[in-house]
Amino acid sequence: MVIPSQTHKEKPRIPDDEESGPDVVSAVIGEYGRWQLLMTFLLSLFSFPCTFHIFLPTFTAKATQFWCQPPDNLTNVPLERWINYSQPEDACSVRVIPANVTADSIINYTATALDSFQKCQNWGYDRSEVGDTIISEWNLVCEKANLTNLAEVVFLIGIGVGGVVGGWISDRFGRKRILMAMSVAQSALAILSLLVSSYIQYVVVRLIMGLVSVSVVYAAFVLSVELVGGKWVTIAGVCNFFPLPLAYVIVSLLSMIMPNWRDLQLALSIPGCLLIFLWFVLPESPRWLLSMGRTQEAKAILEKAATFNKRELPADIDKLLLVYKTDTKSEDPSVCMLLRGYLLKRTVCLFIAWFAMTIAYYGLLLNIGNFNLGNLHLTSIILAVVEIPAIGLSIPILLKAGRRLPIFISMVVCGLACVCSEGLTIVYANEWAMIACLMVGKFAIGATNMMLPIFTAELYPTMVRNLGVGVSQISSGLGLICIPYLWKLTALNDHLPMITIALMSVAGGATVLLLPDTTTTQSKKGAENITPTSNGTYTTTDDRGR
Repeated sequence: MVIPSQTHKEKPRIPDDEESGPDVVSAVIGEYGRWQLLMTFLLSLFSFPCTFHIFLPTFTAKATQFWCQPPDNLTNVPLERWINYSQPEDACSVRVIPANVTADSIINYTATALDSFQKCQNWGYDRSEVGDTIISEWNLVCEKANLTNLAEVVFLIGIGVGGVVGGWISDRFGRKRILMAMSVAQSALAILSLLVSSYIQYVVVRLIMGLVSVSVVYAAFVLSVELVGGKWVTIAGVCNFFPLPLAYVIVSLLSMIMPNWRDLQLALSIPGCLLIFLWFVLPESPRWLLSMGRTQEAKAILEKAATFNKRELPADIDKLLLVYKTDTKSEDPSVCMLLRGYLLKRTVCLFIAWFAMTIAYYGLLLNIGNFNLGNLHLTSIILAVVEIPAIGLSIPILLKAGRRLPIFISMVVCGLACVCSEGLTIVYANEWAMIACLMVGKFAIGATNMMLPIFTAELYPTMVRNLGVGVSQISSGLGLICIPYLWKLTALNDHLPMITIALMSVAGGATVLLLPDTTTTQSKKGAENITPTSNGTYTTTDDRGR
């Protein structure tokens, strides 16, 4: 889960005694009610199309066995016999076939075998597990094999850049407006990807798709947590990502029905188009409107929400809303602030933790096809389902057990599970035993993926919190770029990719122990510069008067 940073040009003027009381929006409509339940549910739906596009390459770019196609006069030769005769080294080069060689001579092992080879120009592909892929359509094999990874690298680069850009745009122009605009762009790009006729066009579309998709996730997440208050901020933030494992399951099931990549792309593009109609239902964030001085617009939204929640409006609602008068800062917080004093240690530790968590989470998620565990679809579904209880479990943990120790335990468990899976492949070659270990690892790192963003935001004082989260996402972006190349380490040793994931996960968990637990310290040092949150919960914009 990549949560981008935010940059605020304007900050609300908050009275000195506001910290100990409820925030204004919650005072009017309540911390959580039927209106917030409906809106946060609808906003969580935007995670579906975004996750679809992230997980699609597991099937649409699946590497399968390939071979050099025989000439027309040898097409009736059994495939295995043809490969053994013509491609003794690999399918990138094929033996020069003498004119007197016939199909019968190859079948009977009497064909003349020359030691001269030529570059293959036409390949065939194993379509037993997946159908047409981008690899088979544009022949991304042999010297073009690295282009498959390039497509995903540019997509993940788009996510990294889009997180920062999307956060800035959302702060400047509003959550709802950017959410819907980017959702429209995402749907248009999804349809456009069906029409591409070259690999270069496909890569360009994927790059822009990464930029747009993360902006959709960002705006929906921020809007969700800005509609609630108190402990519900943590709950709403975590629940916003419940669709992630469900989306993985949907992609896996549809891939079984629609094995060809363009058909699968079309089927998964339709839900995003339907979400556009939520423009007429979803509100703008009242907190954002108040921070921008648009009091009457915020009041109208709060009045509707209060009515839906069956709450009476406070008699002094106009006076309460005037608390949010804004002023312009003369100077923005600088990145240099994160590299001085006690914040330097936190920045470095979080940079390492985010990089490690990203390698572990997406290393397991996006490389399922590299485990060779038999049925790719079934394995994908199993590893997706175990993330559902992990997300649910992270809520009570965050509310009751703190941040630091649970994150450490979950990352260490993930690392141990990865080591066990590799050990079992050596001493006990059973794919279900390996799947069981991967389930444990995926469960553990899935919980980390929910907890670490909240812990990160709480570790920074309000005035540099958005910058702190942003720097952490740079680390996460670097990890994402490394993911497509992780399994290239098998060239050195077959077990090296999983050992790398295990070591990174354990190292990231150990690094977290060097940080203070926000549920007990509440960033006491940060209080010297700025007032921390009063209840330990995570607010995305911190413009709540807490």
